[in-house]
Amino acid sequence: MPEVISGISFALALLFYSAASALFFLDVARSRARLPSAGDLGGLFGAGARVHDPGARPSAGVAASASRHAPLLLGLGALGHATYVTLASFVARVCPVHSVHFMLSVASLLAIAVYLVARHRFRIDALGLLIGPLGLAFLLGTFFLGKPHPEPKLSPLFIAAHVMANLLGIALFLLAGASAALYLVQEKRLKRKRHLERMGNLPALDTLDRAVHRFLTAGFPLLTLGIVTGTYWAHQLEMGNAEEVMRAIFGYATWLLIALVLLLRAAAGWRGRRAAYGTIAGLACAGAVLIIYLVRPAAGLGG
Repeated sequence: MPEVISGISFALALLFYSAASALFFLDVARSRARLPSAGDLGGLFGAGARVHDPGARPSAGVAASASRHAPLLLGLGALGHATYVTLASFVARVCPVHSVHFMLSVASLLAIAVYLVARHRFRIDALGLLIGPLGLAFLLGTFFLGKPHPEPKLSPLFIAAHVMANLLGIALFLLAGASAALYLVQEKRLKRKRHLERMGNLPALDTLDRAVHRFLTAGFPLLTLGIVTGTYWAHQLEMGNAEEVMRAIFGYATWLLIALVLLLRAAAGWRGRRAAYGTIAGLACAGAVLIIYLVRPAAGLGG
């Protein structure tokens, strides 16, 4: 009976977390319609101020609706998560104190509780972009803990989804990183007002900034899918596998940096140079993951 209730609570938590994460992401992705443009934020790179398009209001209304429902779904997911962790610790005979994944689950539940209580007072609704996927990832990490086979057989479809999500996500981040690098170069050119003819014509700063944001917005769900499906191998972290630990560290660091760039853009209006530096830092972490894959045969990491 505990196993049945545990399975049901896991399925519900998975459903609610996924729905909440999707709504939080849609809210942040549509935030550009509700924020002032780069020209409005002080006219740093141009003299003209921009006027918001009235056609953007319906989109903002949909996003506001998403903001109302996402916290409720997140709370329901946390309730199912807490039920699952409590029952799973007995079913799998794993003491939560002795398991990093159970401890991370408890930490994520505490973070969700604090977020739901404090989001109105401190106006931190946009943090749901981080909290929702983290709860989902730690839920899955706990689910795959203590399975009878340390190397479970995976279906080709599952492996293909994991690999393609990561490859497409990294490809989009490469485009975002290239746009961010061009942004920094163009900004430096405009400030120094030198070598303009020698370097040719580059896109306007506002165009490059929008390109960075759009590539990140397209790549973030794919990276999130890669992170979530990657928790299937979470038991290897308990085994102390050096390669898996390093890949997990850089993978989560990439996801966290990109999420912070999107979050700060939506919540604090971070654009331009700050977003460019954050994008390049996230791309560097993604590159570290690829390097670990490439040097594995030569260095023999984890084996």
